[in-house]
Amino acid sequence: MSATASSTARVAPPRAHRARTASRPRASTPRARAAPDDDMPDVDFIGTILQDVRKGQKGFATRMRVDRDAADDDDDAFPVVGDIVRIRFGVETGEGEVLQDAADAESVTFEVGASDVMGNPLFKAFDEAVRTLRVGASSTVSASGGEYDPNLLFSVPADHEEIGRLRAEWADKGGLTEGLTVTLVNEQPAVVRAIDENRVVLDANHPFAGTGVFFNVTLLGVNEEGVEA
Repeated sequence: MSATASSTARVAPPRAHRARTASRPRASTPRARAAPDDDMPDVDFIGTILQDVRKGQKGFATRMRVDRDAADDDDDAFPVVGDIVRIRFGVETGEGEVLQDAADAESVTFEVGASDVMGNPLFKAFDEAVRTLRVGASSTVSASGGEYDPNLLFSVPADHEEIGRLRAEWADKGGLTEGLTVTLVNEQPAVVRAIDENRVVLDANHPFAGTGVFFNVTLLGVNEEGVEA
């Protein structure tokens, strides 16, 4: 397969889903809270996002980072594991293009510490971010797909056996269409960038490659009355 020049289509960031965990009674006495250490390291890990388990789409390995600010040693207002927090977040690219305006976004509620059970790297980063936030404060979570590699952009003949395999795989799931994330025969994900009667252009780069995506997370409330995860 040969590389071909093609502009990279923008891919929307992962959609946020409300975390759903079993509700449980709140303790009648306040729990002791430990303020984060001033020397607490930034959170930096690799997770898989943009997958669709129901359709068998593999996701992309993504570097997630939460930059921590120094905390006051005597501050006891930070969320701890078990707290129910409510957040709102905006999304923009490294070039400043707004993908989701925080002012227009719905708030999302989840239990601090539940992200390990959920297995969602984006919400793991959100979970880590709120642990050093007071109500009303914000933190930035970044998602990076590394450098863009033009050699991972392929133009494949429409009659190639791999395209035939993909067409068959997606025949009852909406068909092979532009913007679709597919899993190649080598088990790696790729995005269909263009398709016509003669060729299919596949891009095995991460959708965030070459530019970061930033989530501005604001903590709206902690253990609010009547609010459950």
